Amino acid sequence: MQEVLLIVVLAGLLMLGGSILVKVLIPRALIRLGGMDTWWSPIRRLPPPGEMYIIVRGSPDGPFRTVIESVKGYKYSNETKEFKVETEVEAREPESYFHKIGVTWVGFNRYLLWRQISYDKWEMVIDSQGKPTGKWGLVPKVRGMKDQKGNTPSIFFRYNMAVGVNAAETIGNFPVNAVIVITAQLTNPVKALFFAGGWESQTTAAVQGKFRKYVSSKRIEDLRKEREGVGETGVDSFLATEIKALSSIGQDNLETTGLFNLYGVEIIDARFVEFDLVTGDTAMTDATRALEVETLKAAAAAKRGDGQRQERENRAAGVRAEVRAWGADPVGATVAMAEAIKEAKPNVLGAGVVVSAESKRVVAEK
Repeated sequence: MQEVLLIVVLAGLLMLGGSILVKVLIPRALIRLGGMDTWWSPIRRLPPPGEMYIIVRGSPDGPFRTVIESVKGYKYSNETKEFKVETEVEAREPESYFHKIGVTWVGFNRYLLWRQISYDKWEMVIDSQGKPTGKWGLVPKVRGMKDQKGNTPSIFFRYNMAVGVNAAETIGNFPVNAVIVITAQLTNPVKALFFAGGWESQTTAAVQGKFRKYVSSKRIEDLRKEREGVGETGVDSFLATEIKALSSIGQDNLETTGLFNLYGVEIIDARFVEFDLVTGDTAMTDATRALEVETLKAAAAAKRGDGQRQERENRAAGVRAEVRAWGADPVGATVAMAEAIKEAKPNVLGAGVVVSAESKRVVAEK
């Protein structure tokens, strides 16, 4: 009886030990192994959500091999080297044991690509002591460098970037400043990181060039109206069409399609956060202020004219109403006309023609 009990206990311990081995120790060992970027480790950890790792072969600076990604709603194709929208029909395969614990198989003699990516973001400016200044501005960002801050080799699928444009000249050489926030998507990371290089600077240059070309054909007053407008008359319409079209497919020139065809980048969103028509240029400031003053004067004059015209119309309507009220009485019409003549102080031109002094003045002014 004691022997049977001992066997049962030992079997239970073995089963418990096997369960711990399978569910705890082995996964921990694989995760630790996946964090080693060395030739003899055939697995790597999966990147954080919305990011990807580039795998190269042979050496850390070797040729492209594949992409490990964790981009929800998109799926990377090794055939086209592009991300495509993942539909219900093209669903991912069921998760493997490796994926469930957060690693994937890449094979031996493989390395992660470490690539520096530099760009600007529109953020709260931080002072030298790390405290917010309360002011927003262009803040430089660098990703993909090995340092003591714990940066990883992961690369974003999408980047929120800010593009600054200084002193873009309009008709008349008036300078305009702008800050445009865009969302750039690395649809083809191979082109962006291997074939072209510097995709972030190319994207920035393309947006700046498009904005400069746009304002170069505009007068400063047209831009002022567009800045205050909405829909088809506002600057948002320009952003939704012109800047996003920088990555359209099927055009003939670099300016409209170079971002995607040459750099694998698509701009999926763009908006202004600053659109400054008065940039400190004295002549422009004076001209803009003078224009605004004259606009206000013209509006005030038009308002006064409307009031005077309405007053004349009201008086005329009152006379007509009184005549109609007395019209049923043979004497009433004569009395009403006499009262109107007394109020208007008319001039008699003869032959039964009567004209008021005010009407005569209006005719003279015209």
